[in-house]
Amino acid sequence: MKKIGVLAVRTHNYGSLLQTYALQKVLDNMGYQNEIILYKKTNYAKQALRLLNIPLLKQTLAKVEKKIITKTKHKELEPLFSGRTEAFDSFIKRYLRFSKVYVGRNELINGTKEYDGFVLGSDQVWNPMNYGADFFSMSFIPDSIRKIAYSPSFGVSEIPDYQKKKTAKFISRIDYLSVREVSGQKLIKELSGRDAKIVVDPTILLERKYWDAFRGEALIDEPYIMCYFLGSNPNHRIFAQNLQKLTNYKIVCLPHMDEIVESDFDFGDYVPPSVGPEQFVNLISNAAFVCTDSFHGTVFSILYHKTFFTFDRYKSTGGDSTNSRLNSILEICGLESRKRQSEEGVPADMLCEIDYSEVEKRISELRRESVDYLIEALTEE
Repeated sequence: MKKIGVLAVRTHNYGSLLQTYALQKVLDNMGYQNEIILYKKTNYAKQALRLLNIPLLKQTLAKVEKKIITKTKHKELEPLFSGRTEAFDSFIKRYLRFSKVYVGRNELINGTKEYDGFVLGSDQVWNPMNYGADFFSMSFIPDSIRKIAYSPSFGVSEIPDYQKKKTAKFISRIDYLSVREVSGQKLIKELSGRDAKIVVDPTILLERKYWDAFRGEALIDEPYIMCYFLGSNPNHRIFAQNLQKLTNYKIVCLPHMDEIVESDFDFGDYVPPSVGPEQFVNLISNAAFVCTDSFHGTVFSILYHKTFFTFDRYKSTGGDSTNSRLNSILEICGLESRKRQSEEGVPADMLCEIDYSEVEKRISELRRESVDYLIEALTEE
């Protein structure tokens, strides 16, 4: 295979950009010419209909509300958000490689002739809220061109009934199927009867030596508790404050990530400015403790052998909850005990360093299997 088109997320989110960077880096290391496909949608009416999806509507409204509040009630947050935006934009420009922009569906379909195959990247590309764009489904790629799904996530453990038929249809066309979580494997089996291999997220697929070179020198020269919360649960912050009382370490945090969170205003001792993906990895890798409700916050805590505490981002444990991703990575690594209910307090026996010897064995084996899967998918005649 000479040239690969990569379908990947490039939103201003640490996990999204890091997994996209990692997948492209892995393909580079394997010797494949590759680029991330840029697609500009022109069917605006269809895109507007996506807002009928309740989770997507809530997410969109939260972003709008965040902008309004920042412009009116909390103007002091503008430098924080603009600094992050600049850091994200700089990262995308420096680290990611893109195709030309394909405008509209017809141009996108015609553009597939320029590639020998396509690899669908990770993150929640198969979350039901993304179906309206019909891009990550790989449905625009002809049957004659190889389609490889590498570690995509549904982000949920159940697909709405009205979307099951469409999901089964696009899954059936993909030549090589893999997912990053057990719940996704079960969904594919139930919907299509096919077996999907569980592989590691690209951030785990890329060996730690690359992250060591990527993260740079330590940004903070004293022990600290790194807090990265995407959800708004105030009890998570209280848990971290209780941990602080036990350790006397300062709290470093990245407040108001997805939304304006009331309990973030009086939380933490230090908010680093202009944190991009490199600084994100740096802050986790050098922390004494990590508290997070993020999948990739958990992943990098594991990669760097941190003493960490993971929490559900959402209260819901139903099929539409994205908590399943956290459960899966912890189960795979045998670290289920690090999942906490923030109301439980800080157990003294969980302050000790984690024995990562068995975890490393599991990760190394799964990484090897994941590399083998990708090699086979790219090279099999």
